[in-house]
Amino acid sequence: MNEGIKKRNYIVYALACVAICIFLLFIYLYDKATDTRQQQSAYAVTEWTDYSKNFYMKKTVVSGTLSVDASVGSVLAFYSVHQNVKVYVGSTLIYQYPIANNNPLSESPGYCWNFINLPYNNNKLEIVITSPYKSYQKNIPTFYVGNEFSLPAHIITENILPFALCIIMFVLGFVLVAYHLFVSRNISTSGKLLKLGIFSLFLSVWSINECSITTLILKNNLVTSYLAFLSLMLLCFPFAVFVQTFYEDNSKIWNWFCKINLLQILICMVLQFTGISDLRETLWTTHIIMCLLALIIIVQSYLLIKNGVHSHTIKVHMFCIVICALTLLMDIIGFYSGSWDGNTFGRLGFLSYIIVLGLSSARESASLMKMGQEANAYQTLAYTDQMTGLHNRTCFNVDFARLSENPTDVAVIDFDLNNLKYTNDTYGHSAGDLYIKSCSKIIYEIFNGIGRCYRVGGDEFVALIEKSSAIDMTHYMAMLESSVDASNRENKNLRMKMQIAYGYAVYTSDVDKNLEDTYNRADKMMYENKKAKKEQQKFERS
Repeated sequence: MNEGIKKRNYIVYALACVAICIFLLFIYLYDKATDTRQQQSAYAVTEWTDYSKNFYMKKTVVSGTLSVDASVGSVLAFYSVHQNVKVYVGSTLIYQYPIANNNPLSESPGYCWNFINLPYNNNKLEIVITSPYKSYQKNIPTFYVGNEFSLPAHIITENILPFALCIIMFVLGFVLVAYHLFVSRNISTSGKLLKLGIFSLFLSVWSINECSITTLILKNNLVTSYLAFLSLMLLCFPFAVFVQTFYEDNSKIWNWFCKINLLQILICMVLQFTGISDLRETLWTTHIIMCLLALIIIVQSYLLIKNGVHSHTIKVHMFCIVICALTLLMDIIGFYSGSWDGNTFGRLGFLSYIIVLGLSSARESASLMKMGQEANAYQTLAYTDQMTGLHNRTCFNVDFARLSENPTDVAVIDFDLNNLKYTNDTYGHSAGDLYIKSCSKIIYEIFNGIGRCYRVGGDEFVALIEKSSAIDMTHYMAMLESSVDASNRENKNLRMKMQIAYGYAVYTSDVDKNLEDTYNRADKMMYENKKAKKEQQKFERS
């Protein structure tokens, strides 16, 4: 007997992929300084560190002599965050950003990569940094020296890993939302994938705008800075909604938190647009909201685990939260020690969070979809007449009850197959089955396009038609008569010629108390038609 690939082989392969990724990450981090070592390369970049700095009440001054190396280049570059910059060589102003306030809502110039062409071989530089925010005024950026090719290449190389993580996070969010939309067409879901996907999208937008490479690519300093603040402010709401859905926790505390978060967002936006306080100055409120959400998650997780509710699911979630917390701690250490980018490990942690919980939610959705497909298959089987393929009596009862709630403009057509008993008694049940199938095929082909057809008994059929006023019923009855005659002439396998009696009635509020009365009127007309056809048959035989 052939066996499929064993599960442990998939696990080993996955571990090998993870090991390769870790190896490549290690090589990348180890070799980050390649450009600064290869001084003869066209892409060589050096750092300017031989400067002095002086902090004043309203400005920070960086000064020193910078000698240009022809093999490296004569362009000075540095990244400023919410800082106004002026660069002097001697007493001559050679660079200023911004030239004028370009922000209509704040004094902050946003994020900016500054590139300054140094005019001499030996430049006595003085860089004056001011900021509307005191915390940013004393931030000394890293100064790079290179040329117009080496500097962008160095910036991209330095930031490609965190930027790639952000792009992966964005793609995952998009995939989760798209997968939810695909699955929700077939089954009713709790929306875990949708909410996790939205959270992933907001997180990736915030994280992308925290990458200095984004400012280099977009060259729109205000948009990137505002996007960072706005996406961070909007981050807590979808995260809280996802956790509440993931926990299946109907506690009122989640609703109260969402109300508080929406109020905080509204207040911050009003303060920004009125000029009272910009988004950077109200950032502390977002941090408080984040801490509040973290506290709620911890408390609700403890309470649910204590009560034995979804304990495994919650433990998986808390494990992911711990991973995120550890990676954020590593980023804090890296930020203060200056050893690595202050957001890389946090991005890896949240990416792992999204992947693990995304897979868990996707697996659940796939299971629900499979169950839904099986349920639909069983429902189709339960509602289908096996001989003819038409809807059966059970389906008719369901649809008839539904239409009875608002029977206006509903038509009922009642059919009966003449001579079926005679065919069964004379030629056998196989001939009778063929008779039923042939007649049902004609009924389906004519009336299925305007309504639904049902086999409600051995030789009884019904069609229910909504919006019947737009349909010429006499035309379709004539089509039925014509199709039966044509089939009788063409079909030589039938021992007995087909004959379908019919009667129809449209619900009229003046005549019918309910749709059952309409059905009775159609049934009465059918029996009149049946009687007439039998009389005609006797006349033809005589």
